[in-house]
Amino acid sequence: MNNFDADLLIVGAGPVGMSAAIEAGRRGKRVIILEQREAENPAGAKCNTVAARSMEIFRSFGIADQVAAAGLPDDYPTDVIVATSVTGSELTRLKLPSRNERGGEEFGDSSWPSPEPMVRVSQIYLEPILKQAMLSTPGITAHFSAEVTAVTQDDDSCTLTATFADGTSRSLRAPYLLGADGARSLVRKSTGAKLTGDAEIARTRSTLIHAPTLNELWGDRRPAWMSWLVNHEARGVLVAIDGQDTWLVHRALPRGETDFETVDRDASLRAVLGVDKSFHYEVLHHEDWIGRRMVADRLRDRRIFVAGDAAHLWVPMAGYGMNAGIADAINAVWVICNMLEGWAGSKMLEAYNAERHPITDQVSRHAMQVMVDMMDALGKDQVPRAFSSRYNPAGLAMRVYMARKLAPINEAQFLPEGLNFGYFYEGSPIIQADGKAPDYSMDTHTPSTVPGCRLPHFFVDGRPVMDLLGPVYTLLRFDPALDTSALTNAADQAGMPLKVVDAQRPDDPAFTHSLIIVRRDQHIAWRGQSSPADPAALVARLAGYSAE
Repeated sequence: MNNFDADLLIVGAGPVGMSAAIEAGRRGKRVIILEQREAENPAGAKCNTVAARSMEIFRSFGIADQVAAAGLPDDYPTDVIVATSVTGSELTRLKLPSRNERGGEEFGDSSWPSPEPMVRVSQIYLEPILKQAMLSTPGITAHFSAEVTAVTQDDDSCTLTATFADGTSRSLRAPYLLGADGARSLVRKSTGAKLTGDAEIARTRSTLIHAPTLNELWGDRRPAWMSWLVNHEARGVLVAIDGQDTWLVHRALPRGETDFETVDRDASLRAVLGVDKSFHYEVLHHEDWIGRRMVADRLRDRRIFVAGDAAHLWVPMAGYGMNAGIADAINAVWVICNMLEGWAGSKMLEAYNAERHPITDQVSRHAMQVMVDMMDALGKDQVPRAFSSRYNPAGLAMRVYMARKLAPINEAQFLPEGLNFGYFYEGSPIIQADGKAPDYSMDTHTPSTVPGCRLPHFFVDGRPVMDLLGPVYTLLRFDPALDTSALTNAADQAGMPLKVVDAQRPDDPAFTHSLIIVRRDQHIAWRGQSSPADPAALVARLAGYSAE
């Protein structure tokens, strides 16, 4: 008999690790999660967007409304602008809604196929919500101020050794372990997995500031959530954290510069904002960091999984770093829980790397391309002084030229519909492929029911279909006269959970089949006009016993 301390050990209690813990806890699993930071240590402000797909996950956790209400005031817009400075000339503006404007005027994401729009909220506010949800989920034990010092595995289990808050060191054992422990992941290193890609793309100095008078700089203009600022002295980005007095300022180092100290933090911050020494602010936190595009060569080694920054790193373009990690976590935990319940085979384990590795590579390349396009549009060299002059004809011409190049890039980056809903799992051993999924770009996608794609959004008796999905597999039946008993009996005999939901076929050309089997993560596993000729063979594939 195995004496396990938990069903799943998780290293790292950021958004990715906590999402994994909540998901496993909701499946009735015993989870131990360890975090090196102290419990009261505030989160960083690196991530400031929760994608629509992540909001759908949070909806299933019951916390979507809390997340949507956090951070910015109800009347603060989420516009994105490019300007010479906060006080200078505006080149472009992508108008996006405040919380109060949702449901009224049409915006670029108003027609997105989801009941949960993306939310501009800082990780500072997101983490406490996730933490509260995690600590209130039965079966989860959280250890903060716990430093994991070693990770090993054998054929039957994973073991970690950690030093805890009281100074003691002890080992914990479980059938599976998930590493969500960041870029320097000890868990990843323990598996021998290597990060490959572009080790350096850009260098940035980030400063979180308290500046109560910054909002006054907008004057009578509509405020912006994010401002890309470029002038003859500096280039940077300003992000509204609470829309009142907390702001994040990113200052990019000049191309080719490697020494962070060559950029004076205070002087460059003032240059980006367009203010002089009379403007007062307080530094709350600062960090120097290197933008990379790196992906681990594998995301699983036997019983150990990695997710989030432990698995992939890329420049924070399109706001999809943390969000990709949350998708990793849900996928990994789904696989692990299925294995723990005893009905799934080894192909289930293989599915995590087969599905998530290609997606992380695709997303990293999308983010990299946006970065390249932005740098190209902004110009390789520092802009001349005339560029920043409001009334200089040459400066005006340069700004108009740059604006024309930047507008479509920003629209794709900040309205990434395709990145949210278009990606698909191809070559998965637990998906019954029957066709080619439509291509997608960062900002566009074609809804599809090809297996591997995300189930297109629709309503069933006034409820979003995602609210009706079971924790494992759900059979959607668009013709109640169809006899699906052979399929459900095969699932029952295999012990594979399969919920049946009857619904009216959506008025959408994507829905060409009468039956669809969809997973908890909304990815389609199979479709057909009737029950398969060999239901047991299909169930064997979905359960991870056969890739035929």
